[in-house]
Amino acid sequence: MSLGCVIALAGCGLPTDETPRAVEVPAGVFPERDAQPVVGAAADTPTTSLHAVYFLRDGLLVELQRPLAVPVFLDAPLNNLLAGPTPTEAENGLESAIPAGTEVVDVQLLRNNVVSIHLNEVFFEVEGAQRVRAVAQLVLTASALARDSQGVLFYLDGLPQSLPDGAGAIAQVRPGQLPRVLQVSDFSELMPLTPLRSVSRS
Repeated sequence: MSLGCVIALAGCGLPTDETPRAVEVPAGVFPERDAQPVVGAAADTPTTSLHAVYFLRDGLLVELQRPLAVPVFLDAPLNNLLAGPTPTEAENGLESAIPAGTEVVDVQLLRNNVVSIHLNEVFFEVEGAQRVRAVAQLVLTASALARDSQGVLFYLDGLPQSLPDGAGAIAQVRPGQLPRVLQVSDFSELMPLTPLRSVSRS
């Protein structure tokens, strides 16, 4: 390189290091590069997830997908159900047969994929068709808590309870045995011919 070239480079303010080094390029020089996402940047973390709860319209079951705050524990969809329909949902004809004051004392997923629900005594005071519908709401909502759920068992004060299926029938329990597990298929009488499902936004 001639002496003139060296002087010219020095006059431009460029370094004359003998080894390569990184040079910071000002923003805007390569706009297409500046638009690329930052590698390793944290993605937005969802704050809610949708879970099925079941209400009634004209005596038939309706599935609602309710947004619940994450992490979602087993009792969250059930407590959401017990809160009843929102005012907007009620205006659209949705209702609940579960008596006001019903509380979930405990809920567990057993090893055989059966959901056990421990309720307070208020729930067991309801009778007749209302009891059947209330049981159906809880069975369908609880069954949605686990993949391949094998059904639901109900408890009061730690003791298993026999409750009616969709036809109002209560299976006889032999001494020393648990009541029959109630499943979604036991409430086909309360299923609409065309399943009703919507996402609650209220």
